[in-house]
Amino acid sequence: MSTAFSKVVSAVMAALSTSPAVCRAIYRARATAIPDQDDEAISVQWDQGLPRAGVITGAPVDWQTRISVDCYARSTRESGDVAVDPLLEKVYERLAADPTLGGMVDDLVIAGIEAENTADGKKTGWVRLTYVAEHRTENLLLS
Repeated sequence: MSTAFSKVVSAVMAALSTSPAVCRAIYRARATAIPDQDDEAISVQWDQGLPRAGVITGAPVDWQTRISVDCYARSTRESGDVAVDPLLEKVYERLAADPTLGGMVDDLVIAGIEAENTADGKKTGWVRLTYVAEHRTENLLLS
């Protein structure tokens, strides 16, 4: 049995992997070190789940779960921000196309985008899209 949080991550990964996948390398909770053979990669993980306050005893629990989608792209020709920009656009558009993730969540809302770049060797761009997934679990269960 998996928790609702794990299921939301799986649903995001499935959306990004649906043919045609937004990129070849889509990882689950991958550390920041992406294998050298991957010039583009994505890592999806959940960061925090907050229950809505004021739940009546025995009632279902509504959650706001923060999901991070990290996009990486390397290039020898372009700066990191330019290299990662197309991947950022594909991920954003794919997740915006179905904000319920096939009915897994009530809503998936973008909460922010942040970026970093490196200029050593292959230039690397990193962008983190942070989403908030609204979903529900039954009382006393996390699945």
